[in-house]
Amino acid sequence: MYGMSGSKKEKVLCLVGYALVPVFFVALYFLMTETLEDIIQADWGKNMSIGGILRGTYNVVPRLGEYYQRIAVHYMTPQLSFGLDMVFRLITAIAATGLIYLTTAFVVKRRPKLEYKDVLVYLGIMAFFMISIFGETFTYRFSIANNYIWGMLSAIAFLMIFRIPVQCNKWWKFVLTFLLGFAFGISTEIAPVLILGVIVVYILAKICREKSKTKEVLVRYRSQIIALVGLLVGIGFFYLGSGLSARTSGWYAETYDYVSLMGIFANPISTIRGLVGHVWYNLRYVFFAIPLMLSYIFIEATLLRKDKQSELFWQIILFVFCILFIGATSLIAVHDDLYVRFMVPVFFALVIATMMFVVHVLDFAKIAQKKLSVSAIIMIGLNTVLIADMVFAFTIYNRLLAEKLETAYYDPDRLLLICEDEEEVPMSSSPIFNLEQGSPFGWGDPKNYTKFGL
Repeated sequence: MYGMSGSKKEKVLCLVGYALVPVFFVALYFLMTETLEDIIQADWGKNMSIGGILRGTYNVVPRLGEYYQRIAVHYMTPQLSFGLDMVFRLITAIAATGLIYLTTAFVVKRRPKLEYKDVLVYLGIMAFFMISIFGETFTYRFSIANNYIWGMLSAIAFLMIFRIPVQCNKWWKFVLTFLLGFAFGISTEIAPVLILGVIVVYILAKICREKSKTKEVLVRYRSQIIALVGLLVGIGFFYLGSGLSARTSGWYAETYDYVSLMGIFANPISTIRGLVGHVWYNLRYVFFAIPLMLSYIFIEATLLRKDKQSELFWQIILFVFCILFIGATSLIAVHDDLYVRFMVPVFFALVIATMMFVVHVLDFAKIAQKKLSVSAIIMIGLNTVLIADMVFAFTIYNRLLAEKLETAYYDPDRLLLICEDEEEVPMSSSPIFNLEQGSPFGWGDPKNYTKFGL
């Protein structure tokens, strides 16, 4: 890039940086093989129409991503093939890329530009996720990726309405805003309820503090009110599904040591002891989030409080969300393959809080352009290595499974995909970042599920 002007070099590097994320996800989902859970779900809906799949999903787990997952695996093949299989793999890659891009927009409070700072945030979010234990949300199974990518995407899109105020001045904008709230309402079990509570408390406090009339607030924040109504309807739709009771009783409750809050009235000592034990157990991979986020709040409130662009409000909101989420999730002891799924909202909030703080400090300190360019080049290099590492490992595993799948057949009675030698065929993790996917021939070892072990 010698001989380029500074602005042209910046644009070229930024374009390269922005391209790395879609390249990663397209390569990942084209190379990924369906896991056993994906195959079981495909068999479940093989004789159903799309309407039947949607009705059946509502009575199992009526999540936004679960609807997409059940429809996707209905048309997908175990490994990449031309046609609808490729289309659904591309949609998943687009959703994952959109999540990284929209989170970047949330952090910088505008549409990302061809600037070093923006591409640093963009690639930083990507690296933050994929290098951590929570990268398995994207890589381990299509059933996990499709559920939680869509869940996080709907969450950040919903919060954008409050982060960057928009005005609904046309009927279709009202409809889209309502649908966005509804989509977030059915995204996951806990996060929508907590966000609804936090926002409602904030609005009420704002009305009391400013002594505004209710009508004035409704007019000023009508877009946000519409989104909240959609969220409330979505939550109601989700919790009316008959599948919820099955996930808090019977085998599920026994396996994951479910503690009902109603036990506080019947047996308060053992119930509280159980909840405290679960909180302690569930903090094992996100324990650093609480002191780290508290430090952001302290610095924002003391050192940066005079800055007009203080992020103190959002840092507090994200911290309160994490505390409430850890408390709500700790009705069970989250272990094996559930951990990265259940706790990813806390890590997602931590990533946002961290990147918001970094951007604020960069702006506050007025970091020189040269330092930003060097940092961007380093981040581009890191993400390039990330792509190479993933492609290397997933290509080897894809080819290994291609041979096994030629003679494999699904046994619905045993809920197993069976090959001639009946080996589970686990994947060897990528050599640098320890990325891997699940096997189509078994569930894997629940005692050593995550990349750092449990």
